[in-house]
Amino acid sequence: MSITQVESHNDLLKKILNASLGEVVTVLVENLNCKIYLDLIEQNTPKPGTEFERKITVSAEGLPLIRAVIKFDRKTLPAFIMNDLLQKRRKIGTILELNGIPNEKNIVFLTHDQKRLFRIYEIKNDGKVWFEISEEINLDYLYSIQREFSLPN
Repeated sequence: MSITQVESHNDLLKKILNASLGEVVTVLVENLNCKIYLDLIEQNTPKPGTEFERKITVSAEGLPLIRAVIKFDRKTLPAFIMNDLLQKRRKIGTILELNGIPNEKNIVFLTHDQKRLFRIYEIKNDGKVWFEISEEINLDYLYSIQREFSLPN
């Protein structure tokens, strides 16, 4: 089954894949009749230097639907963006939106099997990569929650 077949097979998955960074929770809330949680697991510097990783999980009914690792570099980002990120109060998509910065995905890698979809994409500004996002979507859990909690269209 190709990724196009997976997308066309499930409208909710298609919406998730097309959502801008930080809008996945909104998509899930609009389509499912259950509580959706976005948890910032950690934000750290994996090695001494300027590179950071933010690890998040999006879950519903205790099931982890999406796991993501967002990488960014202090040298690449403007100070006002970096300051907001270090406060850990807002989602990255919200920070970009508030500052009028485009939030378009550049897909670098995408693969899937029956249970998981994995992709890596970049958010660029002025030709520079600001964020690299590795994302794993647990299709089994997503489809299970969707069957139980989908809102009528």
